[in-house]
Amino acid sequence: MTMDDRVLILAPRGRDAFVAADLLRRGAIPAEIVPDLATLVAELARGVAAVLITEEALVAGDRSALAAWVAAQPTWSDLPFVMLANGGRAPRSAAAAQRLDELGNVVMLERPLHAEAMLGAVRSAIKARQRQYELRTAAATLEAAVAQRTAELEAARDSLEFALEAAGMGSWDLDVASGDIRRSPRHDEIFGYGEPQSYWSVERLIGHVDPAQRDEIAAALTDAARTGSLDVECAIQGADGSRRWISKKGRMRYDADGAPERLTGVVADITTRKEADAQLAQAQKMDAIGQLTGGVAHDFNNLLTPIVGSLDLVRRRHKDDERTQRMVSGAMQAAERAATLTQRLLAFARRQALQPKAVDVGALIEGLVDLIRRSLGPTIKVTIEVADDLPSARVDPNQLELALLNLAINARDAMPGGGQLTVTVGGATVDERNAIGLSAGRYVRILASDTGIGMDKATLARATEPFFSTKGVGKGTGLGLSMIHGLAAQSGGTLTLSSEPGRGTRVELWLPATQEEPAVVADHRNEPVTARRAAKILLVDDEDIVRFATADMLRDIGYQVVEAASGSQALAAIRGGVDVDLLVTDYLMPGITGAALISELRATGHPLPALLITGYAATGADVPGDVPRLAKPFRQVDLAARVDALLHQPPKTAKGLRVVR
Repeated sequence: MTMDDRVLILAPRGRDAFVAADLLRRGAIPAEIVPDLATLVAELARGVAAVLITEEALVAGDRSALAAWVAAQPTWSDLPFVMLANGGRAPRSAAAAQRLDELGNVVMLERPLHAEAMLGAVRSAIKARQRQYELRTAAATLEAAVAQRTAELEAARDSLEFALEAAGMGSWDLDVASGDIRRSPRHDEIFGYGEPQSYWSVERLIGHVDPAQRDEIAAALTDAARTGSLDVECAIQGADGSRRWISKKGRMRYDADGAPERLTGVVADITTRKEADAQLAQAQKMDAIGQLTGGVAHDFNNLLTPIVGSLDLVRRRHKDDERTQRMVSGAMQAAERAATLTQRLLAFARRQALQPKAVDVGALIEGLVDLIRRSLGPTIKVTIEVADDLPSARVDPNQLELALLNLAINARDAMPGGGQLTVTVGGATVDERNAIGLSAGRYVRILASDTGIGMDKATLARATEPFFSTKGVGKGTGLGLSMIHGLAAQSGGTLTLSSEPGRGTRVELWLPATQEEPAVVADHRNEPVTARRAAKILLVDDEDIVRFATADMLRDIGYQVVEAASGSQALAAIRGGVDVDLLVTDYLMPGITGAALISELRATGHPLPALLITGYAATGADVPGDVPRLAKPFRQVDLAARVDALLHQPPKTAKGLRVVR
C-alpha cells in the first residue's frame, strides 16, 4: 500500500470509525483511523486517496488548519471528502453549509445508509482521486518532455503553457488558416488511439462526435472566431470502440490586424464525472420513490386495517349464513393480497440493517411462487425444484424475497417473447479451495436460469455494478443485481453469473447454511381468544376509522375500551385518573409517537403493558426493546392473541436472579 492509496477515517463517536474501517478493509480498500482534525491535517501531507468523515467531527474541533490545507491544494488536486451527515430533514444551517464549503469536494451521505452505498461512494471518490494523480503524473511527464525537446517545441512552448494553465489534460492548438491541429499525446489517447496520430483536423474531430451533437460542435468551433472562446461538452465514439464524454475548452488568438489566428486549449475526459452525475440523479430518484412508496403503503395499511377488522366481525356474527361466509372469505382473500402487496412495497422502501435468521428457503419460495408467476405473466413458464434435505439458510428473509423477485423480473425482461425460468434450490459443501471465493462450509445454493437473450462479456462484467442497466432510460434502476450481490456478500455468501448471447443467463446465489431450526409460524386460530376478564384497554390512534375498527374488535371479545385520538389525549386521561390494564397504541402519530407515549408513561410511574401497532415495515430506534409490535393490517385473532398474552404474562424476575425449577 502506498500513502496515495489509503482512505483516512475521522469518526469520533463511539465505534463508528472502527466499523467503517472494517467495512472498507473487507472491501479491499486500505483504511486508517485518525483521532482528531490536527492528526488528519498532518496525515494529508503524506498522501491520501480520500477522507471519510462524520459531520459531528467538524462541529467541535478547530477546522482552520483543515480549511487552509484544502484551500492551498495544488491545481491538480481536489481531495474528495465523503461525509456521513446527521440525517436530519430540516434545511441545513448556515454554519453547516459553511463547513461543507470549506471542504470543497464533498459527497454527502445521509445516515442511516446501506453499507454498499458507503462503499460505492468511497470507491467513486478513490477513482476520482486516481484521475487527479494521473493528471499530476501526466503534467510532470509533459514538463520533462518539454525540457528534453526544447529545440523542437520552442515555438509551441507558449501555447502549451497556456493550455496547461487552462485545464491540463490533453492540449491542442488549431491553426485557423490551414485547419491543422497540433496535440499532446494525451489528446489522442482521450480519443481512443493507442499511439499519437500523424494528422488531426476539425473534420476528424467532428467525425468522433456523437452524430446527434455534430452540428452543435461544428457551430461552436465556427462561433469561436467571433466569441473568442470555445467551451463544449459532448459524447464521442473512441477509435478503440469506447464511448466517453469529453470537455473541450479553448481561447482564440488574433493577429495584429484582429483576424483569428490560433485556437488553443485543452481536452479532458469527463466520463467519470458524467457517470457520477447520472448515478447521483438516479440515487435521488430512487430515494424519492422509496419515500413515496413507504408513505403510500403506510396509508394503504391504515385503510386495510378497518376493512380486515370489519370483515372479521361480520364473519363471526353471521356464522350460520353460508352465502355471507363465502362473500366475506372472498373479500378477506383480496384484503390479504393487498396486505401482501403493501409489505412488498415497504420492504423495498425500508432503510435498515439486515436481520438474518434461520430461514426455510423452500417454504419461503413456495409462499412467493404465486407472486413470481403473476409478475412474469402467462408467456413464461416457472419451474421450482427444491431438494428434500435442504438445510436452513441464515439470511434476512425480507431481503431474500426481494432478491428473488428481482431475479424473476430480470428474467422476464430478458424473455420478451416468452420462455422458461427454472429455480433450483439445494445444499452444497465447499472446501477451502473453491473458485468462487467462499469460506469452507455448508451452503444453500439458489440457481435461477432463464432462456432469454443472454449477455455478452462486456455486459456480464458490469452486471452487478450499481445503477448499470441495459434496459434503457426509465425502464430499469440498475439496482437489482447489485442489491442481490450486496445481500449475498453481507450474509457471508456470494453471487455468480454466467451468460452468453442467445443462450440465457444463470444466476447462482450462495447463502451460508445453519443448523438452527427456522422459525415456525404458529397456526392461526379460526376464532379469537375471548377476554378472560373484563379488562380495560386504552386504545390510541389518530386515524378515526382505524381506531373505531380496532375498538370494535376488542369490545367484541369482551374488553372495555377507552379511546384516545392522540398521545396527548392518552397522557391526559392517565393523569386524570383513568384506570386501565393495557395500552394499545399506534406508532406514528402527530405530536407524540406511540414509542414516546410508552416511554413517558414509564418515566412518570405508569408502567402499563403496551402493544405497538404500526403500518410501517420497521419502527424507529426509540421503541423500547421489550414492547411487542403488531403490523397493520391485522386480524381480530392476532390482536386478541397479543392482548391476551400481555394481560396474562408472568411477572418479571429481578435482574441477576435465575429461577431454578
